Amino acid sequence: MSITLLFGLMAAFCMILFVLGTYLAGPIVFLGWASYLGVAIVVLLASTAAVIEKRSNRGALEFRPALKVSFGVLTLAVFSQTFFTWLLLNVIDPHFKQRLLPVLMANTESAYHRFGSTEEQLRQVLDDIRIHDQWSPGRMISGMGYQLILCFLIALLIAATVKTKKRATTKEGL
Repeated sequence: MSITLLFGLMAAFCMILFVLGTYLAGPIVFLGWASYLGVAIVVLLASTAAVIEKRSNRGALEFRPALKVSFGVLTLAVFSQTFFTWLLLNVIDPHFKQRLLPVLMANTESAYHRFGSTEEQLRQVLDDIRIHDQWSPGRMISGMGYQLILCFLIALLIAATVKTKKRATTKEGL
């Protein structure tokens, strides 16, 4: 089994556990900062996978393979988190989705006030939350796209940190 797949599956399992744990803790935790703790673990797993890949190549790993490994791990985590969240909210427990709406609206209102938005902007966003399903497949896929862009940037940082420079080959080394 490849290192990317092994660590990607571990990352996916971690994200599913975090979604399940926050779900069991209730709507406030599900939409709160604690739900982002899983991301730190997944970034750590992606970094570890890149380091292990480097060790398996005798201490040499170029930028592109390091990027492939770290982004692969992060991608599997994001896909599993998105799919499991959609499954949980739309198939397993649709009633929980209704319990999330007041918390989402309160979080949105406090965030808009914190950033100094106008009452008109806030009203438009709250109306959108009331009218449209925030956890529809389309919205979740677009949210996943934004997450993947952020994960790519994180993977770039991991790859830049883990990579080794190409060794100069000499006639003696051949």
